[in-house]
Amino acid sequence: MILNEEQRLLRSTVADFLNREAPIEALRFLRDKEQALAWEPALWQGLCELGAPAVAQPEQAGGLGFGAMGMGALMIEAGRRLSASPLVSSAIFAQAVIRLCGNATQGDRLSPGLMSGENVATVACQEGTHFQPQPTQCRRDADQLSGRKTMVLDAGSADYLLVTARDQNGALCIGRLACDAAGVTITPHRFMDGRQYATVELIDALVDEWLQGEQIAVGFQRALDETTIMLSAEMLGGSRELLERTLAYLQEREQFDVKIGTFQALQHRIAEAYCQLELAAASVYSALSAIDADSDALSEHASRAKALTGDIYQHLSNEAVQMHGGMGVTDEMDIGLFLKRSRVCNQLWGDSAFHKDRFAALRGY
Repeated sequence: MILNEEQRLLRSTVADFLNREAPIEALRFLRDKEQALAWEPALWQGLCELGAPAVAQPEQAGGLGFGAMGMGALMIEAGRRLSASPLVSSAIFAQAVIRLCGNATQGDRLSPGLMSGENVATVACQEGTHFQPQPTQCRRDADQLSGRKTMVLDAGSADYLLVTARDQNGALCIGRLACDAAGVTITPHRFMDGRQYATVELIDALVDEWLQGEQIAVGFQRALDETTIMLSAEMLGGSRELLERTLAYLQEREQFDVKIGTFQALQHRIAEAYCQLELAAASVYSALSAIDADSDALSEHASRAKALTGDIYQHLSNEAVQMHGGMGVTDEMDIGLFLKRSRVCNQLWGDSAFHKDRFAALRGY
């Protein structure tokens, strides 16, 4: 990953902070707490003090100016430690939606709160049990919204929602409304990865404002692509950590008085996984560069990165569990936590099959 000196310093600083404040053990404590708690407040406060929510935003907009490559480096480090925070939901997805779907006035008013971490927002776009980026059920009636959203990240701890819907003409619209607004019911729950997700029920919920961008549908798709790429960076970090932990275990575990890392069958399997991981890494780095370059082919980059990281994260988690033996799935070992996270990440914003099909369609096949 080609980073400049400032981006390398950022990655090192964030890695040291997460090692100290958010080791993998912290996920177990969060998992066992009340479902309404999506992240540890002290961790989020520390990340905000480091400027993490503002990493990708340009300096003229009040950000740090590290670009998508800088944010991608941060997400890789978060993925290596399974750190739970609203980085994806608020600092990446919500900020992108406001920037790309709102007008300049809305951006100037809403973005500073998200960049500082003073406010936390999340995007409610999915409906039903399978990923479908376009709303079909949630409807706008004047300044009210009615419908049901699923798999809403961190909604139980957010300040406000950005909800996609269809207006009376069938056009895409996005409304901003407070999480505690009348007509809004949020039911948080944890999935097997220990993170908080929520189902959001809207019954004649009064919207505070509608995003007023000129091309909302185009902007929302780009925001979704940027978020998918950042999630792929997190998945890459988790995959890299799995590979390194498994390699270390193969070099220390003995069977029949020899290191199991000397077994040729295991060497072949780990070498194959390494090659697949490097291919996925190249795709993620290319996608991050495409965001910074404002590429017209961002959707292709997003689908390629998500498909490859989804496959390798799942494959490496399977291999890690098998090579660690039966104890690999026990809760006392971290490998099982990565396996569970890999399964949930693969489903977020489209699984590998979805993105392979989408990539082929974008290429004209």
